[in-house]
Amino acid sequence: MTMQLGKLLEEVIGMDPSVLGEKTLARALRERMSACKLADEEQYLARARSSSREMEALIEAVVVPETSFFRDAGPFDFLCRYVRDEWVPGRGTEPLRILSAPCSSGEEPYSIAMVLQEAGLKPDRYGIDALDISRALLRKAERAAYTPHSFRGVPESIRDRYFVPVERQYVLKDTVRCGVRFVHGNLLDESVLAGKQPYDIIFCRNLLIYLGARARARMVKTIERLMMPNGLLFVGHAETSCFPAAKFAPLDRRRAFGFRKMKPDAAAIPALVESASTAKVVAPTPALTMPQPPQGMRQRLARAPELPEAKDSYETARQMADKGRLSEAAVMCERLLLHDRANADIHCLLGAVLHGLGNLQRAEECFTRAIYLDEHCHDAVVHLSLIKEHQGDSAGAAVLRRRAARIRQYARTS
Repeated sequence: MTMQLGKLLEEVIGMDPSVLGEKTLARALRERMSACKLADEEQYLARARSSSREMEALIEAVVVPETSFFRDAGPFDFLCRYVRDEWVPGRGTEPLRILSAPCSSGEEPYSIAMVLQEAGLKPDRYGIDALDISRALLRKAERAAYTPHSFRGVPESIRDRYFVPVERQYVLKDTVRCGVRFVHGNLLDESVLAGKQPYDIIFCRNLLIYLGARARARMVKTIERLMMPNGLLFVGHAETSCFPAAKFAPLDRRRAFGFRKMKPDAAAIPALVESASTAKVVAPTPALTMPQPPQGMRQRLARAPELPEAKDSYETARQMADKGRLSEAAVMCERLLLHDRANADIHCLLGAVLHGLGNLQRAEECFTRAIYLDEHCHDAVVHLSLIKEHQGDSAGAAVLRRRAARIRQYARTS
């Protein structure tokens, strides 16, 4: 039955069932059947198909947001430079139009707004549409109240400049909120944002890697439709191969993971794509500098040899990590995940490597993904508890330690 549920979700939101995992699907099925007071699985699937409200509830049960402010700083550094050096001098008073999709609980579109203001744009000079399929996440985004967890890796100067502390949360100032508009929608819907003017910049990061091949192809076409010619697109680091070179020219800026949409008659690479010999060194805005992935990982990843048999490659990565060759192990794990992104063990190993390299933000994301795929992943729970302790979240660390103890006890008795 979980297979049928996975196919239904793939049909509606494009999610690859292997990414969700059988345990997640089974848990969601149990929860929603109980909520609907249905004992028959076939009846529940019929309910989900016929009821848009129940389908939304099912989607909420399987969608696990992984986000934070200024997550992966490269695109934000590039955006700040682009607005300051390209848009403001060349476009006069023309408003800048940006789409953030999926926007989750609002951290990304609000980060974009803060970058624009840091670059000198006032809210009347830009408009940010933030799209997500989850109404619950959109409601949270509109409240704009966040716990310290959303600010991991963010300088206190940025947090204090744009947020007001209220009890144990930080509430975003209206000067930032006013430039962001939240919209409920699905990028797989061919009519999504119909009638809207094309966007100058689109952020669509870390969504395509979780989709099946057909859904991914449809979404690429939708993104192309929503973009202005010469518009900028930012994607996740593992998604750059999803976009055809004939239509999207890569931005030659390390860790930006972006493209410029080429004009139909473009005869050359756009001016924003710099060659290694002519590129100007532009220092990132100090206030927006965030922890980065291991230096040169993307370049080494591109040069890495073809993967051997998957099990041996995992063992090779683990041995590299054991010998202290952490950067090499990280590259191998990234390559493995391109071929097997639903493998909790690889996510856990990459998290441990990144933890050792001092990149706690990405390490935390990897361990969270490992636990999402395998709730009994003991090592991921232990590492995550250590990160929580380091962040000062003693209560969260204690909860995770108790969970790790239960997993170990279960393993001994099973």
